[in-house]
Amino acid sequence: MLNQVVQIQDWLKTRIANIDIFDEHYQKEGLTNPFYALGSIFYLVWFIVMATGLILIMWYVPTKAAAFNSIFDIQHAIPFGGLMRGMHKYGADAMIIAATMRMYRMFILADYKPGKEFNIAIGLVTLLLSMYSGLTGYLLIWNQRAFWATKVFATFPTYMDQFPVMGDFYLPLVKSLHMGWNTAEGLLGGGAAITQETITRFFSLHLAFSLIPLMFVELYFYNNPQFKRVPINWLKRIIVTSMLVIVATILPAAQGARSNPDVTPLPILSDWYFLGLYQMYKYLEPVVATEITLIIPISVVLLPFIDVYVTGSEKDIMKRPFILMLSLMGLVCWVAFSFLIIANIANIHNDPPYWRDFLYLLIDIGIIWQLWQIWFTKDVKARIKAAPGAMLLGIIGLVQTFWAVVYYYMARTEMFLGPVSQAFTYKFLRGFAGANAGTAEELVKKVMPLNNEYWDYPSILSAENLAKNPNPVGKELIVQIQNLANQTTTPLDGIFKSIPTFTPSPHASYNGMMDFMLNNRWVYDYNTFVERMNGLVPTYPTLVPELDWYWMIGGFIAMVLGFATFVWCNNSKAPNLAPTANKQETVTTS
Repeated sequence: MLNQVVQIQDWLKTRIANIDIFDEHYQKEGLTNPFYALGSIFYLVWFIVMATGLILIMWYVPTKAAAFNSIFDIQHAIPFGGLMRGMHKYGADAMIIAATMRMYRMFILADYKPGKEFNIAIGLVTLLLSMYSGLTGYLLIWNQRAFWATKVFATFPTYMDQFPVMGDFYLPLVKSLHMGWNTAEGLLGGGAAITQETITRFFSLHLAFSLIPLMFVELYFYNNPQFKRVPINWLKRIIVTSMLVIVATILPAAQGARSNPDVTPLPILSDWYFLGLYQMYKYLEPVVATEITLIIPISVVLLPFIDVYVTGSEKDIMKRPFILMLSLMGLVCWVAFSFLIIANIANIHNDPPYWRDFLYLLIDIGIIWQLWQIWFTKDVKARIKAAPGAMLLGIIGLVQTFWAVVYYYMARTEMFLGPVSQAFTYKFLRGFAGANAGTAEELVKKVMPLNNEYWDYPSILSAENLAKNPNPVGKELIVQIQNLANQTTTPLDGIFKSIPTFTPSPHASYNGMMDFMLNNRWVYDYNTFVERMNGLVPTYPTLVPELDWYWMIGGFIAMVLGFATFVWCNNSKAPNLAPTANKQETVTTS
């Protein structure tokens, strides 16, 4: 146990010591290779953006009434104001470009090897800070395009309340937190509305996204004096600065039209680096799009650890096809989606199967290509060493296969992930409830057409509510549901009793399993799922789009090949060398 703790400490110390914020460990390479100067260029442009921003603050007024006019004055009335604003705007764009190119360089050249996996997370943080600094600054113009683009983004935090398991609708365990709405309220000040509080908070966040990280970066360089902040020479610094000056002069930063909450522009477009996400939002339900927006950065952080586990110290991108395919997938999706939204092309019924196929099949191609390299490895020891990596690739295929099964039922019933997962969970647990499960399902079927708020029976049947409304719709059925919920007859009741509801009156905690299942509408989800899958509801079950079968089967093939390769590699044995003949015997024989 002690040895394991020491190993973990050594593992962390090594990776912390290898952290690069701006490619500090590649300063020599940066003198001759421009791709290794991207970190230095990012830091230089960051200072230019902050310097021009501090100048703009002197004239900018962060209020709904004066913001647009103050930007106009800066652009046209203040000497060199247009140049400062242009350098600030294009400098922010240059930061995002440099951070993105640096991320791709790290993946393509495997700069996270050896022992530098944390650098991907650092690079991602610099990119996200740049993007969200741009997003908060975008609204400060207070023009029509920025106002509506921000309004679209403002609604998405609220969909966190619909996440499976943790959302308000399905699990009162976190109901009182209202994660989505509170996040929107904290960021915007007016829930999902754009108000004066929004522009005030965005102005503060816009400054914070630069000034607070700057303090940590300066502390980092102070504690590591062996690194230079901007190791590129003055000629290169002048070239980078001149490029911003030239672009800002030739293409002055746009002013646009004053924001008008009563007129919705079509299409609603954000700044260029968020265009791909806007197209994705067109294709998906908002809650699903919000989930994917959170999954993408988590996946990016995990990828270097997966690659190291699968390919070891290998850096040649052609020998790391899994990473190659994922990098290609991300680039093509972003470029294609950005083009499609600019062209205002989006068929929400026909397009998604195509991009789902492209996305998942590229992953499968990467897995199979990676396994193919293992199959043709002549070195038996290397093949045996590759066994854990093959197992991990098989697990990734398994995850895709599991998702394919879930998607199958979602497509057939047109139910989201939350209701489907809760229906399956209830089906797994309903045997513990015995006859009460069937009784609960019948009661819910009868009460739904009468009162779809039946699940809130503790409030409906409370003395306070009955005093106001002594005969709520479906009262007799609701009373039966409450009586059923009050029964504690399953061996799992103790587990469900331990779950708080955060509603002290009149329902401080669950009585047991059936109380939980009824109060959280899991019984209703199960009824809906069964009725639709059995064709009891017209038009259901629906067909799975034909194109989706390719990626669904592709994941299964990748899973089987991954696990089969793992078994084959483990069963490989080093060849037994033939015993060398005794020299004396050889001489005698001859």
